[in-house]
Amino acid sequence: MLALLAIALLSTACTSTKTLPGTQTVLPQSERQQQLSAMHNFTVQASVGIKSPAETVNGNLRWQQQDATAYQARLANMLGISLFELTASSELTELLVRGERYQAADASNLLWQLAGWSIPLHDMALWLRGLPGDSATDLKYDAAGRLVSFTLTDSTGIRWQLTYRSFFDDALSLPRQLQLHSADTQVRLVIRSWQL
Repeated sequence: MLALLAIALLSTACTSTKTLPGTQTVLPQSERQQQLSAMHNFTVQASVGIKSPAETVNGNLRWQQQDATAYQARLANMLGISLFELTASSELTELLVRGERYQAADASNLLWQLAGWSIPLHDMALWLRGLPGDSATDLKYDAAGRLVSFTLTDSTGIRWQLTYRSFFDDALSLPRQLQLHSADTQVRLVIRSWQL
């Protein structure tokens, strides 16, 4: 019995992706924003639900930010089949959809043309961290100084309302649950892990 318990504990420890410290007091707003702004290398694993007039998509997102402008993203359905893979740098965006490779200067426009739905990818590295981009308006903060909602316009001209539903219990209070909606599309993200 003890051997089974030890094996169970060992396998749990090996598969854990918890990379954030336990419950902590949230940093003061200016210090927190400064640290979030300096965070250019991270990986997010999240569950995603997208509902648009074209289709409904449920799956898993892996977003790997490599520096201020370069990232790789993969959205797979619940069976693990890739829906799209996106590689972006300051010069070029490459999208792999249904085995076909496409290139463009703008990721949101490319996704819109190929999939019939889009999300505001240009500022995604910012809003994943709880920071607004240049196009953000109507910013609202909670008592802890965390950004809880704002409006943004993506590169396709679509206006989005973004709301943070919950945060991790760490000093940076990184977002855990986010919701975006435009006039006809809803996007829900539940972040399972942050790797910093």
